[in-house]
Amino acid sequence: MKNRFVWLGTAIFMTTLLVGCNDSKIGYVTGKVLIDGKPAKKDLVVRFHPQAEGGSPSTGITNENGNYEMHFSITKKGVQTGFNRVVVEYPDGEKLPETPGFLKEYNRNPLIYEVRPGRQTYDIHIESQPKK
Repeated sequence: MKNRFVWLGTAIFMTTLLVGCNDSKIGYVTGKVLIDGKPAKKDLVVRFHPQAEGGSPSTGITNENGNYEMHFSITKKGVQTGFNRVVVEYPDGEKLPETPGFLKEYNRNPLIYEVRPGRQTYDIHIESQPKK
């Protein structure tokens, strides 16, 4: 648990150093990760990667109910505005089971969300079985 917070803090701190954004370029994003309609397990990492050149990703971690809240920096919650590619993965550096194939497939063809200034909710629905 301690390693996860160190990792998240380091990622957020580095993001702060790389990009400075004012509030008009930040959207406050929360949501829930659902796998087959059920809340995802705790500690999955959600990343929003801005599609604009020079953008920096924001990071969130799911809680026991699958909920996440995005952080742009160590002191600022949110995501850069504009179109963002959304990736869901296991935390780095943890001894976890191999990433399931359906999650790998989701990340190959992730959702793109348009983040606007202000508060917004984006629920991420992932299916473990391909639809026929």
